[in-house]
Order: sequence, then C-alpha cells, then structure tokens
Amino acid sequence: MRVRLQTNHGEYLLADDTAKTLGALLRQFGIPLSAIWTYRTTPLGDGRRKADFLPSTTVEDGGEEIIARVSRNINIPGLLGNETTRVRPVENASSEWTFPSPDGGAFQRVVAQMTPEECLAFVKQSVARTLEAWPEDVPRSVVVGTSGGGDSNALLSAMVESGRFAPSQVRPVMMLGIPDWDTQVENARQLCGSLGTELRVVEEAEAAELCGVRSISDARDHFLELFPDADLEFLGTWLLRRVLSACARQAGARAVALGANREDVVAEHLSRLVRGLMPLAAPYRRIGDVLFAYPMWQVPKKIGDGVYPSFSLENYEARNASFSPGRSVFYYFSYWMSELLPGLDVSFLDGASRLAEREQSIVWDDSLDDYVSSGEIVEETRKRWGRFLDAVRR
Repeated sequence: MRVRLQTNHGEYLLADDTAKTLGALLRQFGIPLSAIWTYRTTPLGDGRRKADFLPSTTVEDGGEEIIARVSRNINIPGLLGNETTRVRPVENASSEWTFPSPDGGAFQRVVAQMTPEECLAFVKQSVARTLEAWPEDVPRSVVVGTSGGGDSNALLSAMVESGRFAPSQVRPVMMLGIPDWDTQVENARQLCGSLGTELRVVEEAEAAELCGVRSISDARDHFLELFPDADLEFLGTWLLRRVLSACARQAGARAVALGANREDVVAEHLSRLVRGLMPLAAPYRRIGDVLFAYPMWQVPKKIGDGVYPSFSLENYEARNASFSPGRSVFYYFSYWMSELLPGLDVSFLDGASRLAEREQSIVWDDSLDDYVSSGEIVEETRKRWGRFLDAVRR
C-alpha cells in the first residue's frame, strides 16, 4: 500500500507491503488518524477534482494513489524527526536517548547513543540533583526498594555512590512473593555484593506478616478475583509500600527510596489529571511517618536500563502481561511525549510537581484503615477494596 502524505512542510511517500489497511499503514509511520483526512481524487475538468473520502479500514484494491492530508497546520514531520535528527554515535553503546539540540529550534534533536558508563553518569547526576532537596527534617538514613530490575539497580548504585549517605545508611531491601519479582533475587545479591552493601531479602512469610495479611499468595488470589481488570503490579505496589515502610521503621529510618522513573511519574500524573485530581507529590511524598523518595523521577527508563542491560533484559523476560487499559494508555502517552518533543516530559514533570504542592494528596482513610490518594477511590472501588482487605487481613 502507498500513501502520499501532504503537509504544509512538504510531501512524503509512505509505503509498506505488509500493511493490511490504510489505518495500519499510517499508524506504522506514527501518523495519528485523528489528525488527517484520507481520500482519492477524480478529475472533473477545468482543473477541478472530486475528493472521495477513504475510511481507515480501506484495503487497497487497485493501486490508485491514496492521499492523506494533515487537517491542522502542525509540523508533523518536525514532531516525527523526519528531517532534523542528528546522531551521536559511540562505541559499546548500551542504550540511546533523544535530546533537544543545544543549538537549534524546538524540533531539532540529537539521538545520542550511550555507553553503560554514560548511562550511570546520567543517573548519578539526576539522582544527586534530587537528593539536594532532601527534606531537612528527615535523617539521611534510607531503605532502598530493590527488585533486580533496571530502575532499582541503577538507583541503588547512584544512592551508594552519591556521597550524601554513609554507606551503612543505605539499606537495600527486596520483597519476595510476586512471581516476576522473585526471579531477580540473585541479580540483586550480585549487585549489592559489588557495591559493598548487604541485601535484606524479605521472604514471602515475613512479607505477609509485615503487610498484615495472612499470606501473599492468598492476597494475590483474592486480588485477581476482585479486580480481574487490573494488573498484578497494582497489588505489588501496595504490598511493597507496606513492607518497605515496616523495614524502615525496624531500621530506625524514616525514608524509603524507590526506582520510579520518568515515565512512571509522568503516567501517574496523567492518570490523575484526566480524573480531575491533583498530581501526587514527587520526588518526595510523605505517607504517614515515612518519606517516600523517587530519586530517579527524571531519569528515562531507557537510560536507567542502559546501566545494566543484561539484568534489565532478564527482568523484562520474567514479567507478567499487562491487561489494564488505563495503565497501558498513560504509559503510551508518556513515551510519545518525549518522542515528539524531547524535553517536554521534563517540563510536564516540573509543572505537575508545582501543582502537587497545593494539596495534601495522601490521606488516612478510617473506613479502610490505610492511607489512600485523596479523591481517587470511587464508591464501587472502595467497596471492592474493602472486601479485599476483609478477606486477606490477619
């Protein structure tokens, strides 16, 4: 199938023999169907022509030219980086990221290949900037959530080597009980050994006790029964928050650091704004008596993964499939935000962070006997979560 894309910035021929429909072809080239009008033309004489609309489900049947016209005066070629991309090559690259060009306009960009050392240097610099704003009333002693995946591995390395904590005050903790997390325990031990830190592994039975549930497997089964449209990571996040909070209190610390990356925080902000809710605080979020810190909040996942690419790959291969449409779409938006205009995601994070300062977004809920995000739980969800808690608590 062949389509001539007409824009105010030039014409482009789009062709792909594997595309089964017109819509599939356009999507393969990153063209949103909502932004274009597709048609064929027939000459009428005197220089006039008749335009016949073609739906996106059209299957090419005669080889006639299909035209796609951008319906707004926006620079789609510039957004897609068709003509303004430069490349920064390096040897032994483990990742790449698209940065704004330092000497050009908004649509000029540089695709920078990065070595593992450069990825780690990026993470360290970003984490160091975040740690400069560490709340003065919180002692510099922290439990670091560790999973063996790319984000937490890079975070732990940056925290240990930041110089802002005594080595003995950075305590990596790994919780077992979620199948796709458990596979990475040896990787986590290997990393901690190389950093000179001791990994605390919270086995499933202890994790259940610290969370206040009868068993992790029982909680997992009830969660999947009551929330069949939600991903298991939602439960994992709740369990991890409770386990790490308890570990911090046991260690005499008042802070927990997690490896939430740039896209994690962007997707979370988008999901709340869509529902008319204030963003949750980042990079520092107080939940009861524990400070949750997100030092990686401005590190793209692709750069974090580039620090230990082999560990990251193993982590991806062990993950469960995602079935939550909301989770998928907000992450998808977060990836395209930086793809279309490098740096826009950072501006969005900064703006959302300032908005979050206007409201206390984590509050205690007496009926659930737990902390919740303010304004987030609708009544039907509250009832289901209440049934879940009644079924799994000790």
